[in-house]
Amino acid sequence: MRPFHIIRRTFLLLVLFTAAAPAGAWFAEPGYVPMRRDLPNGIDLMESSLYWMQDLSGVEDPRDPASVISLMEDQAARFFDFSYIAYLVGGPAYTRLDALQRSHFQNRVRDRLFTWLAHQMGLYGRRIPRMVPIVPYRTSLYTWVAGGNFYYPGGPSIRLRFHFYYSGRGWRIYDVTSNGVSVVRYLRDYYSRELSGRRTRLER
Repeated sequence: MRPFHIIRRTFLLLVLFTAAAPAGAWFAEPGYVPMRRDLPNGIDLMESSLYWMQDLSGVEDPRDPASVISLMEDQAARFFDFSYIAYLVGGPAYTRLDALQRSHFQNRVRDRLFTWLAHQMGLYGRRIPRMVPIVPYRTSLYTWVAGGNFYYPGGPSIRLRFHFYYSGRGWRIYDVTSNGVSVVRYLRDYYSRELSGRRTRLER
């Protein structure tokens, strides 16, 4: 299976999950933001994108890191709450940044997360794994988990799980785990030296 098929199947599952979200749900975020009833249907959001992804075979090198990351940013970013993820990664240091600095840090977190995710999905390797979706399951009243298992020919398997919560902007991913390892924890460790009192490095 080619890389764009892996990405397409994975995020099509996310589309189907978001489209099936209960219309009356809401999530108690800080400030108790009520649900917007005009949230667009997830399938409508991704319909044109899926057709575009089918054409990715025309890319000269579909395993080129820049092409893969660009694809993920174009097709998958809308499902992630990068502001919340950046807060979970940065903690108190993140809250002290101004709007521009937060945006810059969010972009760094996004790029690092998508690079990590592409490796977990086997998009850079010579052997593209087989992906088998799991049935989404609820972990609390307003949190769900969706994803799939990636099986490498003659090799290991990876259990990739996308953790959703319901926000005022609809269902969003706030963490991803690979065989139980959290990307938020990975990113927190990755930036730990920056976040241990050296705020100037975080602001770069």
